[in-house]
Amino acid sequence: MLEITTPTIFFPGTLCDERIWMPVWKQLNIAQRSYVPLQWADTLEQMQALSADRINSFESKVHLVGYSMGGYIAALTALQFPDQIASLTLVGYCPDGLSAQEILQRKMLIKTIENKKPVAMNNARLAHFFTPSEMQNSDLVNIVKEMESDLGPSVLKAHVQSTTPRPDLSTKLQSSRFPLHFIAGEVDQVAPAKPIQDLAASISQADYNQIDATGHMMLVAQPEAVAKQLSKLLG
Repeated sequence: MLEITTPTIFFPGTLCDERIWMPVWKQLNIAQRSYVPLQWADTLEQMQALSADRINSFESKVHLVGYSMGGYIAALTALQFPDQIASLTLVGYCPDGLSAQEILQRKMLIKTIENKKPVAMNNARLAHFFTPSEMQNSDLVNIVKEMESDLGPSVLKAHVQSTTPRPDLSTKLQSSRFPLHFIAGEVDQVAPAKPIQDLAASISQADYNQIDATGHMMLVAQPEAVAKQLSKLLG
C-alpha cells in the first residue's frame, strides 16, 4: 500500500463529504490523516475555523490537500498558516478566481434554492463532471447522487454562498515558500487542465501533475491514479 508519513489534511468539494475521498484513502497508508468537514459549515468564517482547528491539532508541519472548492479553502488556510505547511496540493482547482459569468451563475443557483425550486443533479449536469465512459458506471454516478441527496440544498447553498465571490489567489501563492502541487484531470470541464498547467509553470515552487482520461470527479473515477500521485508528491 502507498504510504504518506507526514500528517495530511484533506478538504472536500462543493456538496461533498468524506465519501469523495474514501476511494483514494483506501489506496493509501497515511500515518496521520485528518479531514475538514466543510459540509458542517454555513459560512466562510466557519470553514476557516474548522481548518484552523485541524492544523492546530498537529505539532509538526502538515500537508494540505484540497479538492475543487476544498482547494480554495486549503489555499486560504495555507496562506494563513504558512509556517505550518509542509506542502499544498490542489486537485481539480485553479486559484485564478471566478469569472463574472461564474459569479452570475452562482447567484442564480442561490436564488433557485431560496425559491425552493428543484436543483437535483440530472444527467446533463452529471455529464459536466464525468467523461462519457465514466457516466456509464452507475457506481461512480451514484456516489455523487447519494452525497447530493444526503447533504441537500441547504449545504449546497452554504457552500456556494460562502465561496462567492472567490478572489484570485495566484499572486499570493506565487510568493509563498511552501511546495505547491497541482493535480488536474485531463478533460476536466470544471477546472480545465490547460490554465492549471500554465499557472503551475509560472510558479517556481509548483509542479503540474495530470490524471489522464478523466474529468472533475477523478477522486472516485481514478482513485488509484490520484493516490499514486499523492504518494509520489507527499510520501
